[in-house]
Amino acid sequence: MAGSAAPSSRQHRLKTAALVSGLIVLVLVAAGFTVSVVQIQSAITAYVGGESIWSRAHLTAGIHLDAYAATGEEAELDAGHQWLRIPLGDMAARQAMEARELDREAARAGLLQGDNHPDDIAGMIWLFRYFGGLAPFERAIQAWRDTDPYLTELRDISLALAEERRSASPDRMRLLALRDRLSQVNDQLSVYAHRFRSAMGEAARWATQVLSIASIVFLALLAVLAWLLANRLTFLLRSSDQKFRAIFEQTAVGILQVGADGRMLDANQAAAEILGRPVDSLRSHRLEDLIHPEDRLLSESSRRDLLTGHTASYTVEQRLQKTGGDLLWARLTVSRMQEGQQGPGYFVVMLEDISESRRMAMKLSYQATHDELTGLLNRREFEHRLAAMLGQTRAEGGQHALCFIDLDQFKVVNDTSGHGAGDELLRQVSRLAADSVRERDVLARLGGDEFGLILEDCDLETASGIAEKLRAALEDIVFTWEGKSHSIGASIGVVPVSAQAPDISGLLRAVDIACYMAKEGGRNRVYLSAEDDQQLHRQQGEMAWLNRIQTALLENRFHLDAQLIVPSSGARPGLRYEVLIRLTGEEGQPIPPSAFLPAAERFGIINKLDRWVVTEVLSTLARHPDHLTQLEACHINLSGRSFDQPDFTGFVVAQIEQSRVPAHKLCFEITETAAAQNLSDVQDFMQRLAGLGCTFALDDFGTGVSSFSYLSLLSVDFLKIDGSFVRHIGDRPTDRAIVRAIHEIGHTLGMQTIAEFVETEAVRANLERLGVNYLQGFGLHRPRPLTDLLQEPPDTTALRVGVIPG
Repeated sequence: MAGSAAPSSRQHRLKTAALVSGLIVLVLVAAGFTVSVVQIQSAITAYVGGESIWSRAHLTAGIHLDAYAATGEEAELDAGHQWLRIPLGDMAARQAMEARELDREAARAGLLQGDNHPDDIAGMIWLFRYFGGLAPFERAIQAWRDTDPYLTELRDISLALAEERRSASPDRMRLLALRDRLSQVNDQLSVYAHRFRSAMGEAARWATQVLSIASIVFLALLAVLAWLLANRLTFLLRSSDQKFRAIFEQTAVGILQVGADGRMLDANQAAAEILGRPVDSLRSHRLEDLIHPEDRLLSESSRRDLLTGHTASYTVEQRLQKTGGDLLWARLTVSRMQEGQQGPGYFVVMLEDISESRRMAMKLSYQATHDELTGLLNRREFEHRLAAMLGQTRAEGGQHALCFIDLDQFKVVNDTSGHGAGDELLRQVSRLAADSVRERDVLARLGGDEFGLILEDCDLETASGIAEKLRAALEDIVFTWEGKSHSIGASIGVVPVSAQAPDISGLLRAVDIACYMAKEGGRNRVYLSAEDDQQLHRQQGEMAWLNRIQTALLENRFHLDAQLIVPSSGARPGLRYEVLIRLTGEEGQPIPPSAFLPAAERFGIINKLDRWVVTEVLSTLARHPDHLTQLEACHINLSGRSFDQPDFTGFVVAQIEQSRVPAHKLCFEITETAAAQNLSDVQDFMQRLAGLGCTFALDDFGTGVSSFSYLSLLSVDFLKIDGSFVRHIGDRPTDRAIVRAIHEIGHTLGMQTIAEFVETEAVRANLERLGVNYLQGFGLHRPRPLTDLLQEPPDTTALRVGVIPG
């Protein structure tokens, strides 16, 4: 018996040793399994938290870059670059982790740059390297990978904005295009962020399911040895629970456990901080009670799908109520958890505070549709609403009205009191205009001192009354800035918006012309245009000249005539003439200047003609050095619209220097009206060109309302007396007195005078008796091609001067 006991004892010890060995192995496996679970869950949580930081970073970068594009503040650019470093760091980390040979230091540096917690980085790298190839995680990684070109483009946009903003003359249209693309890139990044978040949520649920299955198998094995492992298993389960509880409590993402009845079972500290409520208080609330009443139905259909098993989770953005009634925007990702096949189950809600990103998105949306200075709608949004209204009118009928408002004398405020005064005046005008129209009407600033107004459900008669009320209110404004008072008015064009309107481009052209008609009629008035307005149709016909003039420039069908300017004393110190632009039609017929110059002036293409004239005159004179020796001065007319171009003065200077024509051989003629309307720009032009030696003539003098007041402000060498006073000088004592007064004032100021429209001997004799220095007109010399004048010998030209036909 004793002998049999010994083997039994040994066998027992062997079994015990085997069980102990098995226990040790199982403990090791359990420990390894538990650590793996913790690492996986921790790493998934870290990636979810990292995505929140990533989303906030690219949105904030977009806000700062858009602000830099609008203001040029370098601090905004620096802030944008600082925020952009976060998603770029994450991108660099992922690329390092995807490499065949893991560059751990580069991956760690990138994740740190991405503002991930240092303690999470090792787990994030481990999860990526060992589980990234699994389908659930691969989908999330692919969404992450798809953001690379957009992040690169976001960085390139920031560099393009910096380059454009730091240039001497930033291109406003390019800045607008870059801002628009910036918004599009940020929107696309948000889409991929949503995909990443959804995919990572699926991966988390997949991991939970896989780990649950593994746990079941593992527990089945433990059940065989339960009588040996009961105490140990209890300890392990308690330890595991504590670790999971630590993760639950310490994660930066809010987590709620919600029962099937909607009552919250548990909440972590992050959720309590987001909602501004103690954890114990949350456990006594229903989740529905925290959702803003207007948002409760947003997720109703998704919740039904989740309960019926048609979907595993859903994400919704809703307003939640904090303690005290404050609201926050939150993103809720809701997943259903089942406690056994027959259990009631519960819901896990991942909670993110997106109030700041929502506010930034709304700010970007507002900036994209509103004028920064006045707060009114901008041109883009105005045209969008006009198109919508036109589409509605075509579909449903009705009548509306479109108004175009152009402030009168606004440029005077800018020139005399500065752009700060102009900006403040525009703000005051915007507030007044908004108060003067109906609440449902659409008011926008279209650019500069131009405003657009859509009057909804309004016939022309009612629109006329509203426009007149607005005009009168603007006329009553007395704007004071630094002791100077300014009065303004407004020219307003009104056209109907009906189903017969062609498109918004046609409407905008029509209302622009109607505003022009108001200005032509004396300014500070309302011009009402019906659909059968013949005068408006004639103005639209003028617009056809735009293409004709552009084509003529391309086909080189312009040429120059010249008309001599004769000294009244008969002395001939040198040759002086004025160059005149002429146009040859498509079929070779001559076209008078009166046919195309008004259209060119009206629609802003006159500056191209001025540049063509300057270039052509200088290149022609440069090719005829012999002619230059006998030339006293060549007079070149300039339009006031050319001075609206900031580079025009530099262009003229460059042409003179390039041609090497002596600057004192050039006299630039500027009309009195153009000088008055562009006083500051004309003064700058004269000062710079006078430094080269050029002279200047004030053309059509005497027709302006403040003629003599401008003389002391301009460095003018010649006064060209308007022909309307010269033509009847022999018959009208008043005209003769005006000519005498202009001549005497000019001489007093050291200027010489030139009389235009000298057509008869009697007019010439009267002008010579008054002492006018130079004469010009058909009675002295009819305009001829400049090339003919260049080829005539000096003596031949002299013989043609001063010959009055009988």
